[in-house]
Amino acid sequence: MKKIRLLPVLFFLALSVNLFAENKYAVVELSGSVNPIVAQYLTEAMEKAVSDGNQFIVIQMDTPGGLMDAMREIIKSILTSKIPVVVYTYPKGAQAASAGGFIMLASHVAAMAPGTEIGAMHPVSPMLDFMKKDRQGDPEGVMEKKVLNDTIAYARSLAQKRGRNVDWAVDAVSRAISNSYKEAHKAGVIDIVAEDMNDLLKQLNNRTIDLNGERFTFKTANIQEVKYLMTWKQKMVNRFADPQIIFLLFILAIAGIGIEFKNPGMFVPGIIGGVALVLFLLGIRIIPINGLGLILIILAFTLFILELKFQSYGLLTAGGIVSFFLGATILFDSPLPGGGIPLSSIIAMIIVVLAFVFLVVRSVINVHKAQVTTGREGMIGEEGTALTDFSGTGKISVHGEIWNAEFPGEAKKGDRLVVESISGMTLLVRKK
Repeated sequence: MKKIRLLPVLFFLALSVNLFAENKYAVVELSGSVNPIVAQYLTEAMEKAVSDGNQFIVIQMDTPGGLMDAMREIIKSILTSKIPVVVYTYPKGAQAASAGGFIMLASHVAAMAPGTEIGAMHPVSPMLDFMKKDRQGDPEGVMEKKVLNDTIAYARSLAQKRGRNVDWAVDAVSRAISNSYKEAHKAGVIDIVAEDMNDLLKQLNNRTIDLNGERFTFKTANIQEVKYLMTWKQKMVNRFADPQIIFLLFILAIAGIGIEFKNPGMFVPGIIGGVALVLFLLGIRIIPINGLGLILIILAFTLFILELKFQSYGLLTAGGIVSFFLGATILFDSPLPGGGIPLSSIIAMIIVVLAFVFLVVRSVINVHKAQVTTGREGMIGEEGTALTDFSGTGKISVHGEIWNAEFPGEAKKGDRLVVESISGMTLLVRKK
């Protein structure tokens, strides 16, 4: 009888545990630039959130943009997710710029905190802007038009998929418009303006959306939060998955290794350059680079060094600056803001590199060229006086010291002799 009475109790407990397990939601964070490491973290976290039985996923986002391929990978995971994905631009003051705007458009529910912004999704290329020319007066070239049209079509497709403002999506790409959270809500770009996570959950409660052709209703009463954070390895690698960091590491590698080759035995520049090179190679495994850009930057350093050796009246320096600028702008192939090196950073780095080359490297070269004036090596080039008549070997006085000397000929007492080299304790001399 006791076993029979226990059955309803066990059934009730099992049901309660099951209901409690399903009454939870996942939280993942997208902070900083959109890169392959961030995309990997988000896609894996979303897959785990589904397998763990979460009701929905919230992506807390604050990004200036990033790489197109990484952005598309994240969006694919959102579009194919078996549970709703809520993208929340948070905290206050955050932004959903460039790639972030596309991710917002792809979400099942788009929300923003007060003081946040969205937009500026126009594809950019500093080099194309710098070299932009068209014989017919068209301000944009064919290649840039192709990238722009493709990006517009992608934004339009996402907006149509989620029933959002298509005109705004097109303008955000074609005209790079940006909007505040209020403007975006009024324009039908986002669904919710929420002060914080608690406010977001309240507004989500009993909200019904379309999920892969089926109706889904949020139930957020007494729901539990489950955070999915980056692993320590992902955090460490993500620090180097930034175009500006990779660019800086490359410059340090060239400078350090170059100085070590020029002056073997200094060690410190070589060690710094070697470590920077290893970290640079790690970074480019995450974010692919343009080989031509790499060559142009190396060429720039070569031209700067040649300027120190040959008088070109600034022509080599000018060529180096142009080469460095073009190389830096095409080093990372990403049409979205945040996926390349900002123009301000390129200009600042050119100034730093020029200062380094013409101050530090010039000093090293001058020291390398300077004649040694101390020790045995300082004897070379010095003058001495023959103390006796001799042929072949004899004694001479240099700096008040008496040395053995070898002379290919006959020397008379008092002859002025110049030290050419040293062999052991014997000076090899010639007549002045």
